[in-house]
Amino acid sequence: MLYAFAVFSCAFQSTAEADQPPEITIQPKTNVFFAYGDTRFTDPRTCEFSDSDFRRQLIDGMVHTAQKPDFVIITGDVVYRGDNEDDWHVFDDETKELRNKKISLLPVLGNHDVRGTTGQSKFVDHFEALKPHPQLKAQGWYLVNYANTEFLMLDSQSSYTPDSPQGDWMRKKLKAVPEELAFLFIVLHHPLVTHASRLPSVYRCHDRYSRPALGHDVEDAEKHLKILLEEFSKTHRGIRIVVFSGHNHNYERYVENRITYVVTAGGGATPYRINRRSSDFYNEPGPTYHYCKFSLRGSSLIGEMYKLSLKGRTAQWERKDQFELSGPRAAE
Repeated sequence: MLYAFAVFSCAFQSTAEADQPPEITIQPKTNVFFAYGDTRFTDPRTCEFSDSDFRRQLIDGMVHTAQKPDFVIITGDVVYRGDNEDDWHVFDDETKELRNKKISLLPVLGNHDVRGTTGQSKFVDHFEALKPHPQLKAQGWYLVNYANTEFLMLDSQSSYTPDSPQGDWMRKKLKAVPEELAFLFIVLHHPLVTHASRLPSVYRCHDRYSRPALGHDVEDAEKHLKILLEEFSKTHRGIRIVVFSGHNHNYERYVENRITYVVTAGGGATPYRINRRSSDFYNEPGPTYHYCKFSLRGSSLIGEMYKLSLKGRTAQWERKDQFELSGPRAAE
């Protein structure tokens, strides 16, 4: 009933409603979706910023999996510079296989995407799912309904405070979350939990070297958002929360106070070091180019991370992380 009402309400939008953040409904077919990010599509010759060999192989891997995903989440920094039309041409070219397969791409804004005065407008114009919603060119957050889950797609360049447009919208959506919801996904670029190293490292690709690169700490805005989500989780124990983020170019997974945090940012951009601990769910050193696969099975969610390595031009895939989350109703 919830999702039928969402479709019905969209048919009678007033002008005022049309200015509100959109709600996009994805009808489940395979009950599978992918997530990855920090692709930073740009000139393939500048592999020190983003490696096109890995970008292309990641897309090829997602396109040719046995189970076609219903959509792909992108956790931001889609292109290297948002106002550069050449970078968007590279994006269009390298992702055309996904579009040919009718796989929807659902992104959130990253800091590279909003560079320049036209970055956010170009961002919206290059995604079929976002084009019908021009209000996203001014306010870059929206909601996705999918099976018995919801996705709050946030703009981590904008404020989450209660008196801000995004913060007010987000709190209203949290209050309106249906009781029967199994999973609530929060998607944003900047991470709420990360163990990124602050020691600089240099990445070599072909005959080029990157500038010294170092990871990012959790920013104050995301620290406050984490507290808000923990408070929500305490009062909504029947709903499991999963947070997808990017920004630190690697893969991380943690669980704190019943909330699962996944940093999926190995889409091609210059790799960052992560301070791995033996107790981490994933603790392999070095770069981790990857995508994540998520499968909904009733009230359970199965997550898998597939790591890509290249031997010459040959892609080698390994499943390097796997986990299952079950809502309380699944155990009844």
